[in-house]
Amino acid sequence: MNLADHNTLAPTSYSLGEPSKHTIIHQKNDLFVAHEHLFQNATPTRFYHHQADTFLFIMKGELYLQQSTPKNEQESVLKKHQGIWLKALTINSITLLSPTVELCLIRMPSTTNTTKNDALKKVSSGTVESTLERNKIKTWPLWKGVSEHISLELYPPYYAETLYYQKMATQYFLPLNGTIYISNEQKHSDACPDLGRIIPNKIPRAILNPSAESITALSVTVQQHTKGRVLLLKKSK
Repeated sequence: MNLADHNTLAPTSYSLGEPSKHTIIHQKNDLFVAHEHLFQNATPTRFYHHQADTFLFIMKGELYLQQSTPKNEQESVLKKHQGIWLKALTINSITLLSPTVELCLIRMPSTTNTTKNDALKKVSSGTVESTLERNKIKTWPLWKGVSEHISLELYPPYYAETLYYQKMATQYFLPLNGTIYISNEQKHSDACPDLGRIIPNKIPRAILNPSAESITALSVTVQQHTKGRVLLLKKSK
């Protein structure tokens, strides 16, 4: 077994100086997802130096980011629901500007195709054009590669969809406000965990929003191909 291809069966947390922590949610060659819950009084500053391009997304709070390369230094302020690419082999430092910060780190080592123009370029629902996807879900594409994408999706009140599965794609799904339920093939619905959920390929699922408020979710999909989505229609009696 290749240790780099380790798929965490349950989230694994590491202390960054109590109570701050780093939690690995999923780790495989084509997708890495981790959360960090940082407290200003314990971890006012943090450094990142990754071997692969890494997408940093702010779930809560605000921070100041500085990126150093052999040629120059760049800086930016990131707020809630904004994302940015940290280029491979650069030295990145963050300084918390709020009492707490919750962030998500995403890597797609084998498929990432970021460009120089992506570096230190903030993306959010306010910087990209929205599109209407399946069932008229409003979607903001934060980044799109050859067969993977990162997006924000808006699920309207009382939303329910037909059960389906993806032939090849693996999806990471994280509600950012409110509670979304995910139904399985047995029609049993569970609330999506606070850390989000990894949904492997060929696993039936349906997204449900039973509340009276719209809910925004972060969606990360790898190995997404055209016509890869298969609906599981009810059999007529």
